[in-house]
Formats: sequence, structure tokens, C-alpha cells
Amino acid sequence: MTQTAYDLRENSTTHYRAPRVRAVRGGAGRLDRLRKAAYAMRSVLVTALVLGLVVALLYSQATITELSGEIESARQELVAEQSTYDYLSGQMDKITSTNNIAAIAEGRLGLVKADPSQITYLDLEDEGLIVRSESGFSKLLSSFQTAALSLIGNFDP
Repeated sequence: MTQTAYDLRENSTTHYRAPRVRAVRGGAGRLDRLRKAAYAMRSVLVTALVLGLVVALLYSQATITELSGEIESARQELVAEQSTYDYLSGQMDKITSTNNIAAIAEGRLGLVKADPSQITYLDLEDEGLIVRSESGFSKLLSSFQTAALSLIGNFDP
């Protein structure tokens, strides 16, 4: 099957018709102005949005920097206070140790360790009041008794 080629000369007598265009006064200009205003408004809104985001970012970075400084300052203060606490705890342990208290009592105050003869236990189940006469003879007898018990205590291994 063969086809014949299209003959261009055949339709050359018909003229090309241009579409009909009707001119309207002010129609395109008004629409063009609205488009320009919408474009300008959109540009202003996008610029304001970007500017707002930049300001918010800068403010958050400034706040983070300020808070980081405060945290570092608080950490340094904590380290200093911890060091003071450790020093004072050591001093308190040193002061309240039994050996230190005994050394201070014997050295500064002139106290001596109690002899077993000097310790008296009282049973107060029956009465709540102890009456002791304070005569001169009883004081003298008490001092002799204490001295004798102390002397006996020294000979006891």
C-alpha cells in the first residue's frame, strides 16, 4: 500500500485567518495591578517570616549562651563548696576522734582517767531521791576510802 504525499499547493489558495481579538479598556491593567500587589504582599510576608525566624534563632542562641554561663558558674561554685565541705568534714573527724578528745582532756584540762573505785552505780527502782549527809567526817572518810581503792587498783594487774 502506497500513499501519496500531501500536496501543499492544493490549499495555498485559502488564507490564514487571525483570531478575533477584542480590546477592552482598563481590564488588563487592573488585573496586572492586583497581581503586582499580591506579589508584593507575598514578598513582604515571606521577608517578615524569615526575619522573625532569624530573630527567634538569635534570641534562643543568646539565651542558651547565658544559661550555659550560669551553669558553668554554678558548677564552679559547687566544686568550691564541695572542697570546703570535705575540708570541714576532715577537721570535724579530727576534732571529734576519741584519741583527740582524751588528749585534750588530759593535756589542756588536767583530767585523768577514772579508776574503777571512783565509779558508783545506783539502783533507783525503789526511790527516786538520794540523800547524802555532807559532814566533815564523812568527807574525810570518803577521801581515805578513795585513796585506798586507788592504791589497791594500782597493784592489781
